[in-house]
Amino acid sequence: GRRHLLSAVTHHQALTLAQAEVGAKTNETAHFRPLLEPLDLDGALVTFDALHSVKANVTWLAKAKNAHYIAVIKANQATAYRQLAALPWRDIPIQHTASSTRHGRHESRSLKMCGIADELGGIAFPHARLALRVHRRRRQTGRRESRETVYAVTDLDAHQTTPAELAAAIRGHWTVESLHHVRDVTFA
Repeated sequence: GRRHLLSAVTHHQALTLAQAEVGAKTNETAHFRPLLEPLDLDGALVTFDALHSVKANVTWLAKAKNAHYIAVIKANQATAYRQLAALPWRDIPIQHTASSTRHGRHESRSLKMCGIADELGGIAFPHARLALRVHRRRRQTGRRESRETVYAVTDLDAHQTTPAELAAAIRGHWTVESLHHVRDVTFA
């Protein structure tokens, strides 16, 4: 049988900081805190899959670990997802774009961000200060273009970061996939 591992990985050099066997993927969220507990995350920006965008874990990160976060919001946070999708994104200009060609595909990404004020209703997610919308276009060689829109929130304020830094952090999150490839394909 194969083992399912949850890892904490740095973005730039794909260094594994912590790793735990979780049994089944559906059991990952219970291992979020124990995995990150021994790490010094003071002031660090933590990214994670939508599966871990759990309010209790994010509150723990912000309060107990004094870390910042970018949380991808999908259907697992239905209220926050609806609120993010309903923001006036058409009226907000694109603040960052990037594109790349590698591994037989061309991908372009655009990012928009919007401040979230608690006094104006906020977003149903703890400590959220900025709403993010990432639109990705991907064309695999010989295939039709695919498009995807992803929403996220962060506890960072606009004066603490830039759209380019947020886009790099979101894109950098996928560094963990290179680790998965080495672990799963190279080492079977």
